[in-house]
Amino acid sequence: MRTLFITYTLLVSISIAQEHYPMDDEKWERDDEHGRRERMETMMVWRLTEELDLKPVQAEKFFPRFREHRKNLSDIQKEQREIGKRLRQKIGEEEKISKSEVTSAIKKITVLRKKTVDVEENFLLGMDDLLDPLQMSILGMFKQEMLREMGGELRKRGNDRKKMKKRQGGHRKRGQGRRGFWN
Repeated sequence: MRTLFITYTLLVSISIAQEHYPMDDEKWERDDEHGRRERMETMMVWRLTEELDLKPVQAEKFFPRFREHRKNLSDIQKEQREIGKRLRQKIGEEEKISKSEVTSAIKKITVLRKKTVDVEENFLLGMDDLLDPLQMSILGMFKQEMLREMGGELRKRGNDRKKMKKRQGGHRKRGQGRRGFWN
């Protein structure tokens, strides 16, 4: 039964968007090309299922609410990305940006960030009819822990790439031999 439940949640989770920094749209699109978003989402649902130790009855009610919550967050992030995209276009076209435009963009993004916090709070506090206090606290801390772990993994991967590049001689000056004395 648990295997069936995990399989179901993994299939459902593939369509859910992973949260990301709203101003970094180009990087997000590159990551999406490699399917990282889907893998991360699958991993998140798997971890949530495991961490919360959901019973099948709880899971049937939890994941539809979770999907709706993720959709709400995704809509807010989409608005933030649009604001950032407009600013980047103006900067890229070397258009003069007025102080009022910048102030307006900052205020809109701030309002959207506050809205994100409110949506998170309502979601977590709205789970009191479904989750016990321990599960609610785990859910509340889950996002921060997951992001911290992913950040550590990304840093580790970045360091591994730097080491690999250094071993391959990626840091040599142009025209210099492997050890620097053959030329």
